[in-house]
Amino acid sequence: MGISGRYVPQSIEPDRRKFRALVQQLRANGLRYLNVTIPHKIRAAELANKRGSEVRVSGAANTLIFEGAHRIRAENTDGYGLLAALDDLGFSPSGETVVVIGAGGAAAGGVEALTRKGSHVILLPRRIRAGRRLRSRLSAKQQRLVQVLGWEKGLEHELKGATALVSAVPAAAWNSDERRNGLRSLVKNAVVLEMAYGAPTPLAEAVRQRTDRYADGLGMLVHQAARTIELALGEKPPLPPLFRAARRDP
Repeated sequence: MGISGRYVPQSIEPDRRKFRALVQQLRANGLRYLNVTIPHKIRAAELANKRGSEVRVSGAANTLIFEGAHRIRAENTDGYGLLAALDDLGFSPSGETVVVIGAGGAAAGGVEALTRKGSHVILLPRRIRAGRRLRSRLSAKQQRLVQVLGWEKGLEHELKGATALVSAVPAAAWNSDERRNGLRSLVKNAVVLEMAYGAPTPLAEAVRQRTDRYADGLGMLVHQAARTIELALGEKPPLPPLFRAARRDP
């Protein structure tokens, strides 16, 4: 893109005051924007004094953009990345039933985006209260498209009739035989998108015989990153170099 700069990782423990102090320090050091990942997405949304519509609805942000001397703008590009990754799998969400596992920051952005596109979402959080809080932040129209159920009851019944499954939990959450057994009701050739990426996962192995339309979270990662760059720097980057860099062995 012809931009002279560096993109560097910065680790911080999940402490509200330390997170705020780090953001202030990085801003003082002249950074233009930050990407924010788990477990800091909700704190990032709270820290900003300007919030994009996806942040206002989902309550989570994965991007902080420094504007002027005093304004921090929060955006959430997770939903954009999810929709783009689903499109790469040939899936159009309008009118479809999608099962979403999890209720964290990435799930929040995904549910907001899916319901905005007219999907019926069956939300299966690990903690039912977190799922209900997520649903309550949606608009009244979007709330009518979301049903919150407990994952501890399994998902065999919930998957019947669903054309897509989105896993927004760590890969290890699928280590349970009981949870994987619920995948038996997954319709043939349904879309399965797992936000975890890297090494092969238990979910990937479990759905291999049922569908060819599985993807891990690498595509979502690239698409949300491209959208972040566009929002922060005013120009959308070309995707092929991003995919090549993301797939390159460390």
